[in-house]
Amino acid sequence: MQKLRELWNAAKAADAKVQSIHAEMVAALDDGTEEGKQKALDLRPALDEAKAAADAANLLYIDARDAEPEDPDAAARLFVPVPASQSQPAKVMTRAEFDQLPAAKKQDFMLADGHLTD
Repeated sequence: MQKLRELWNAAKAADAKVQSIHAEMVAALDDGTEEGKQKALDLRPALDEAKAAADAANLLYIDARDAEPEDPDAAARLFVPVPASQSQPAKVMTRAEFDQLPAAKKQDFMLADGHLTD
């Protein structure tokens, strides 16, 4: 799974390079001079190369993600931390104990995935 994260980071870096070159081209064109136009034209091959590299990096990430044999949604768990409350055992109390609690404590118990027994 660590490789998948590395591929994701590489794809994001390649996309950022495309955006950077594109922004540089726009800034050169906004200059309004012939030198600016020429600079933008000179950047065109670099932009095309960066776009091809970004496409390849994104496809490699997608292929690696889709090749994961265990769980197709496992890739999402690499980027979203699991809340601590899911790793703790569920709380259990009797209905009588629950009825004695103040409303705020009842709410906390239920939000903590508490279970009632009779």
